[in-house]
Amino acid sequence: MDAGLVLMSYHGSWDDAAYAEEQGFASVGFVDSPLIAGDPFVAMALTAERTSTLRIGTMLAIPSNRIAPVCATAIATVNRLAPGRAFLGLGTGNTGRAILGLKSLPVSRLAEYIASCRALLDGEEATHRAGDTSRWVRMAHAPEDRYVDRGGVPIYVAADGPRARGVAYELGNGWIMGLQGCNAMVNAPEVLGASLAAARAAAAAAGKGPDDFYTMCSLGLCVLDEGESPMSPRALERVGPVAMLPFHAYADNPAIGAHLPSPIRDRLDIYERTVLSRLDVPRDRLYQETHRGHLSHLLPGEEEVLTEEIIRMTTLTGTAREIADVLRGLQAAGLRNVTLNPPPHLAREAVREYAAKIAPLLDAGSRA
Repeated sequence: MDAGLVLMSYHGSWDDAAYAEEQGFASVGFVDSPLIAGDPFVAMALTAERTSTLRIGTMLAIPSNRIAPVCATAIATVNRLAPGRAFLGLGTGNTGRAILGLKSLPVSRLAEYIASCRALLDGEEATHRAGDTSRWVRMAHAPEDRYVDRGGVPIYVAADGPRARGVAYELGNGWIMGLQGCNAMVNAPEVLGASLAAARAAAAAAGKGPDDFYTMCSLGLCVLDEGESPMSPRALERVGPVAMLPFHAYADNPAIGAHLPSPIRDRLDIYERTVLSRLDVPRDRLYQETHRGHLSHLLPGEEEVLTEEIIRMTTLTGTAREIADVLRGLQAAGLRNVTLNPPPHLAREAVREYAAKIAPLLDAGSRA
């Protein structure tokens, strides 16, 4: 199974990506969240210059952030810098739109965008709409020239719900999933395994074999020391920002509170009291502040919201053997890439921890 990183396009993220390549990592994806992170395509270009084997892409580009002709040209430009190594990860936009005070895009909009990017990268026409005007457009570049290399760029689709997964099967070359709908340390292989089986079947129905459909899972990971609690300061620093994501989603849309798992739902009052009530913005502008620590750090008061149960159900936090057991289960189910999303200041430590403590156990299991 390949290992990858999700990075926030911070200054020096390109050097951290190069370090990950040195440690055997296969991919790096850059977050597309304006207002709280740097521009992903700038970071990808600098990463391309510093690496030779690492696959480089977006995790995830959002259709509303740039029109399809711009996005297709941008990823083809990265592919020109790193031939055969660029990938385009696309999604409906959670944090990337939430920080603008907007909801995720409809799946139909994502599907249209994927189809347009795919057509343009394949040298075909795509419909471009600007207001009331609609025109057929195509990239004027040759498949490979001094500007771009648009050949062989795969599109991976982020999908948790069944409709979005259907789009991934039909239009994409792969599927990027999270840990939604499962308890990470308890039943992740079973829950995601069922979805992966459906993905393989749907991909086969679309004429795509296992080698044509790449499966990735983005997650938080912390290898606990002997006797260490998931609520230790060290663990919270590493995976607390990931564990807080359901609470941030609630802040954006309180109506989902009733549908969250009970361990999270039971802490919403504490989240309201210790975090949201302390933010110095009106209630209708909470989105300006709640996502400030996205995949980076805990905001003041957030450490009081989390529990050991929440940490272990939303992230892979446990002993090296426990984590390896979960990952082996996911690998057996068909997962091909586990992508870590560490805080920026701990990216290299996360790479070293995975390479030294988890990868050897996975290798040993594959030889057994």
